[in-house]
Amino acid sequence: MKKNILALSVLTFFLFYACQNKYYNEIPYKFKYNEDDIKLKLGITTNYLPILDTLDQQYEKNLTDRQIYLKEKYSIILGIKPEELTNYKFYCFIDKWIGTPYATKGFTTDSLNIGAFTSALYQLTFKRKIPSTPLGIFNSPEINLFTGRKFLKEGDILFFRYQKDIPVGDIGIYLRNNRILVSTRSKGLIISDFNLDYFQLRYVSAGRLIIDKETE
Repeated sequence: MKKNILALSVLTFFLFYACQNKYYNEIPYKFKYNEDDIKLKLGITTNYLPILDTLDQQYEKNLTDRQIYLKEKYSIILGIKPEELTNYKFYCFIDKWIGTPYATKGFTTDSLNIGAFTSALYQLTFKRKIPSTPLGIFNSPEINLFTGRKFLKEGDILFFRYQKDIPVGDIGIYLRNNRILVSTRSKGLIISDFNLDYFQLRYVSAGRLIIDKETE
């Protein structure tokens, strides 16, 4: 009995002391907090990139898992709505070879030259055979040349010049929103930004496959 009375006395003394303690008196009785104010006080900054909402999208019927994968992956990379991406053969071929090491010529499972790659891509996607070198594509009667950058469309070929005595030394493939497919010595086949000074200073013209009514 005495032990119970002693324990009760100790507990009462502790609670009384706690209520008188300055620390406990300064705790605010607040249930709603402003998240922005807290982040400002703690010095937290968040810079979010815009992410396209791909939930509850109404896609075409009977799409394969691979097609849905390509649609959602490249809509994010290119900054477009998933339903805007419909050229599955085009992006399936590109996706298969992303990261493949650079080659000065040829197109194998281990390396690729962008000219030979572009020729293979066009033959698969557009059923048209074009030369396999940058200069050959530039001079091809199958390609209509133009310089207006605002007219660029998916699949257009971009021509670049690196040497004074060679009018065209390299090419890239335009995708969407100034994203282009190029092959670099350091990273192989990659998607890059056409607005980079590296490309803008070397850009010569663009080319588009001439589609007649019979093959369109």
